[in-house]
Amino acid sequence: MEEKQTHEDESLDQIVKITKKKRKTQEPGVIYLSRIPALMNVKTIKEIFGQYGEIGKVFLQPNEKAANTKRGRIFTEGWIEFQDKKIAKRVATNLNNTLIGGKKRSRWHDEIWNIKYLHRFKWAHLNERLVYEKAVHKQRLRTEIAQVKRVANYHIQNAERGKKMKAIEDRKRKQGKSFEEDEKEGDYEITQRETEEETMAKKRKLDSVVETSKGGKKKKEGLNKKSFFARTSLIKSIFSGGHDDDDED
Repeated sequence: MEEKQTHEDESLDQIVKITKKKRKTQEPGVIYLSRIPALMNVKTIKEIFGQYGEIGKVFLQPNEKAANTKRGRIFTEGWIEFQDKKIAKRVATNLNNTLIGGKKRSRWHDEIWNIKYLHRFKWAHLNERLVYEKAVHKQRLRTEIAQVKRVANYHIQNAERGKKMKAIEDRKRKQGKSFEEDEKEGDYEITQRETEEETMAKKRKLDSVVETSKGGKKKKEGLNKKSFFARTSLIKSIFSGGHDDDDED
């Protein structure tokens, strides 16, 4: 009895060791589907790939641009995790660029698989990517909403301004004034700053005017001096002539 018990214990130990070895050798592997056939969902993916090995997790990226039909959602790409990465490698190499096949009546019979094995890819990497994509999508939505709000506020301000202008126009018409005349009265002339060439030309013009005015003054002064001397000489000659006549008598 003791020998039988010891033999059973040894066999149990061997089974535990074998299972431990299997657990150590079996590492999960992820394959990537770059294209999901139309109306294919998670359930059909598991049914098709489940016949090759044990599947862990499956994620299919839904197509947000395409509208969902009554038959089901439309997906763009997908990730499938196999419990054994060796099986995942085999599936990727053997099924890539091959027909899906199956029943001839199946809508995916003539579709082609596009599969790639993701080396050293963990499911946590996919989770990080999905979280990042969600954050980017939220930020994009925020910016789009902010832009829409800005446009809406601009139109609201224009509408309010139009209402105010209409009210002012109606009030002016009631007072017997035309709104256009008030607008013309309120217009202001805006003078543009002169260029350097224009300022230099004005300066040269002013200098020439000053020079001509100075020359005219000099001429006038010369004429005044001449006329003064002429008048004095005439007076002298008159008085001198009168005295000579008196002496002769």
